[in-house]
Amino acid sequence: MKKILVILIVLITGVIVMTYLYFSKLDNDNNAKDLALQSATNNAALIFAFQNDKSFYQIIEGQNLIQQALGEEKNNLLKKLKSYFIQDALLNNSISDQEIYLSILPDEKKELNFLITVQLQADKTFQKFYNLLKTKYSINNDGNDIYKVKLKDSLAIFIGTKNQVITASTSKKLISDAAVRLAENPFTDYIKQNNTQNKNVLAQIYINFNQSPLLLQNIIAGKLNGEISIFDKQNSYASLNYNFSKEKILFNGTTELKSADNYLKLFEQTPNQSISITNILPNNTANYSLYAFDNYENWRKKLKVWQTAVSDNKKIETAINTVKNEYRVDLNSIFNTYTQNQFICFQLSTTEKLGAISLSNGEKSKQLLLDVSADYNEDIRIFKQSDILYAFFGEPFKKFGRPYYTIVDNYLVFANNASTVESFLNSYRNDRLLINQPSYFEALNLLSTTSNVSFYINTDNSKDIFRSNILAPYYKHLRADSGLKSFDTFYYQMSADGNKFITNMLLNKYLKPEIPDTTSNR
Repeated sequence: MKKILVILIVLITGVIVMTYLYFSKLDNDNNAKDLALQSATNNAALIFAFQNDKSFYQIIEGQNLIQQALGEEKNNLLKKLKSYFIQDALLNNSISDQEIYLSILPDEKKELNFLITVQLQADKTFQKFYNLLKTKYSINNDGNDIYKVKLKDSLAIFIGTKNQVITASTSKKLISDAAVRLAENPFTDYIKQNNTQNKNVLAQIYINFNQSPLLLQNIIAGKLNGEISIFDKQNSYASLNYNFSKEKILFNGTTELKSADNYLKLFEQTPNQSISITNILPNNTANYSLYAFDNYENWRKKLKVWQTAVSDNKKIETAINTVKNEYRVDLNSIFNTYTQNQFICFQLSTTEKLGAISLSNGEKSKQLLLDVSADYNEDIRIFKQSDILYAFFGEPFKKFGRPYYTIVDNYLVFANNASTVESFLNSYRNDRLLINQPSYFEALNLLSTTSNVSFYINTDNSKDIFRSNILAPYYKHLRADSGLKSFDTFYYQMSADGNKFITNMLLNKYLKPEIPDTTSNR
């Protein structure tokens, strides 16, 4: 009996020790992964994450669209690094099967650059990696655990090492910045919560909209205003999975809005809607922002809360009361009764900006708005009071103070210039519409038929807008045959799912159907 008791005690002790060692190792591995993630996320707006295994590279090389989107220079850099480190079996042995984070950040030259972050395998050390690297390339110690490695083809990169984590970049600044790990980083926590660890997912992209101004300031000429002002103060994150395809670049996942006063939160907890308002857009539409809800009266209650949060409620009440007192028109009864379920802001290739609202009864709305507006011509009128549309729809219509408008087929369409409304009417009446463009129609077929918020860019119609707003090197890439020129559509589609938005992000290249050659039959 005593022997059995001793054996049981030994066995139990052994199990406890093994359990402790296992979970200690697990904690250490997780801590190291967290450290790698902290380095990758520091100041990053965009991170591409993938597993360092042979199958990933084989699959990704079967599609050249991502390489084309990156551009020739950046793609060549990644090819060289892959050749020198990944295809070298001895060097790759230290990081094989580990997750690699590719962060995109502005460097000391104010150019967008890569920071590559990877955790060494648990049984490997940087000293062993360093000793092996030294046998192949020239290495100089730049101090603070940063080394400059001179590779072939006059390429030099900096490598940083800290706590089993290796960072690599052609920019020493990015290596130094990555070494400063923040005690609290919400982006790191967000990625940890949303990392699916799904082996069926080829790669993931993580977006930190808080850092997007840092990225965009190095791309655009001027300030973050107009259509891109939404990125200036946007406390939001996105986690998207890459869907491999030879025809398109498509990511699916979720977007989360963290700030309570974010305008887009008005569309959370809202049933997805079938979209029809885009059918009226002219064929020279460059971009649009689309918003949809199920019931306007309920949605406006949330709008009023938002207006109070941004301290605009008194200004709006004044505008509505002024109309009621001066023109004896109750705007509340008009918009609450006849607004349907969607509205849109759009810009034409000529840079002109318009907005539109879907109505349940256009003719009745037209009659009720007569006293609060004045004639411009037979088809177009102008509001007498400022901020009417902002009062009833919020942020997207803030720039439309006293717009000219027309009502056609249950849509109220408006712009700050009468000529812009006339241009719209001309396109609409002559059926020169975006929905008739094969490239646009194909892109819609790749997306969900229902949504709540969407952002669309037609790259060809936007070329003059890009030329005026984007710095020369990036504009050159946008319009290069080897760059983004052949991609005709960018779409970011959000469909409410509780407190998150199911998200599709599409960069599409329309391939015209081949016309059969019939000359050989003659």
